[in-house]
Amino acid sequence: MRAVVLNSSGYPEQADLAEPEGRDVVRVLACGLCGSDVEKIGDAPEGTVLGHEVVAEAGGKRVALVHHQPCGECERCRAGHESTCAEFGAATIQPGGFAERVTALGGWVDLPDVVDEVLGSYTEPLACVLRGAERVPPGEVLVLGGGFVGQLFAAVLRRRGDTVYVRDPDPSRDGPEPPGSVASVVVCAPGAGADALSTVEPGGSVLLFAESGALDSGEIYRREIAVTGSRSATRGHMEEAVALLRELDLPEPLVLPLDRFDEGLAAYRNREALKVVFRP
Repeated sequence: MRAVVLNSSGYPEQADLAEPEGRDVVRVLACGLCGSDVEKIGDAPEGTVLGHEVVAEAGGKRVALVHHQPCGECERCRAGHESTCAEFGAATIQPGGFAERVTALGGWVDLPDVVDEVLGSYTEPLACVLRGAERVPPGEVLVLGGGFVGQLFAAVLRRRGDTVYVRDPDPSRDGPEPPGSVASVVVCAPGAGADALSTVEPGGSVLLFAESGALDSGEIYRREIAVTGSRSATRGHMEEAVALLRELDLPEPLVLPLDRFDEGLAAYRNREALKVVFRP
């Protein structure tokens, strides 16, 4: 089967792989390019197949694949910190979504007929955002980073009634500036932690959805700022995401065949495309 595989230098190239075997093998219909995929290029081991925002055909149905699977029973899972479960780190989509077929070890969530494959690939990232949004108090919220995930956060928070501002260096991704400090800040841009602390009001909340860079602990202490983190999603959040896909105003993607991966990657890196989705 065709796949995009990281070579000995850690960079993607087209390759032929042996097809996976077993009853959990599904045919990939679409896979979104995530910022975390891009971060791994150049660093991940040779032979890695990236891609986890996967829509596939399984048993004649179109499904969104579950990326990680917590045990659901340990103390961390019961406390709502499923992504820190000891079992959560194991990849459940093998070898990875940028391939024609994969083994879906974590199962899937069914897509309704009104959701096409490309929109369905938004299920996993939207689920991650829904889980993160649960940690953001309602009110005025500044989202730092107007990329794809930042736009998802803005859509989800506005839907629940929050006043949302988006700050990004790119004017096309920027939103209105808040008139002053805000109650909550969501960090979606790497290195934006200092900006978050300078904008959040005393007693406010900062959600880290990206690496923030160094944070001034004295500032957090003196101004009593609550800082929390969130990453990834659960099956329950994926089910919630599927139900919301048609209700939110979501960015349009650049859709390309898998054999044009280099083109899509360049468009993403050059900020010419907010989101790229590949179809085998």
